[in-house]
Amino acid sequence: MAGYHYLFLINPAAGQPKRPDLEEKLAAAVTRAGSPHTCEIRRTDRAGHGAELAAAFAKRHGAQAIVVACGGDGTAHEIAQALLGTDAALAILPLGTGNDFARAFLSSLDVDQLLSRLTMPQIRPIDVLEVNGRMCLNITSFGFDTRVQSLMMAINRRLRWLGRLSYPLAIVIGLLGHRTFSFSCALDGGPRENVHYILAALCNGRFYGGGFNPAPGASVEDGKIEWVQVDPLSLPRILGLIPKYKQGRHLGDPAVHSRTISEGHVWAMPGQVLLGNVDGELFETTEITFKVWPAAIRFAFF
Repeated sequence: MAGYHYLFLINPAAGQPKRPDLEEKLAAAVTRAGSPHTCEIRRTDRAGHGAELAAAFAKRHGAQAIVVACGGDGTAHEIAQALLGTDAALAILPLGTGNDFARAFLSSLDVDQLLSRLTMPQIRPIDVLEVNGRMCLNITSFGFDTRVQSLMMAINRRLRWLGRLSYPLAIVIGLLGHRTFSFSCALDGGPRENVHYILAALCNGRFYGGGFNPAPGASVEDGKIEWVQVDPLSLPRILGLIPKYKQGRHLGDPAVHSRTISEGHVWAMPGQVLLGNVDGELFETTEITFKVWPAAIRFAFF
């Protein structure tokens, strides 16, 4: 059979502890005796380097190329942008802190298990979300969780050893401050309405923040996203909802609103800005336009 050409792009800044035998294991997984596959292994050394390498590899090998993002959600986001519009497939080896996109769509988060399945991928097209011209692979969110994301990044810069514990710590710190936000929105061509919320999320994937599950029914293969919005709540109500939100059991709560949509527009209130993040990358703006691009990128499920 014809083999695939694998490019492993390793992000040295990924959140998990360094694996001294990683490159050896990657090569062995692909090029074992009798294998028809080839592989290249590169370590990225700057922002955008992985995207450059992925784009060049996709152009060289076309539909036989599988580019493996070896890192976290940020690494996957960067590589996915480079592969849009190409015939190459994106794969993910979860070596980051949260690994939220991989958590939803891979068979395991155990790297050794995934390596044993790497050369038997099921390659299918998946949807992506466009937000103000930027691609979102997983989730775009606003409000409290963006504030938490900002706090988590600050914690990680100073206390990197905390790993996944940095997100719950950021939540605790965030709860001590401002918790009510506002915008206006029009979804799927509907009327414009004002919204007061503690958090809102546009979900192509199911998880973010190291395992929080705002959209347990989200799919990357249905041409839709899940809009999830939570009303402003008292601190006791928030504390009671957080564990349900993490486990994906929050959708029956009267303060939680969810619907399946394909496009929309969100505006900041006069004199304010929208605080948000796209796949963990923070932004501030006065308005956003978003829409789903169905089957926009090939993805290797394994």
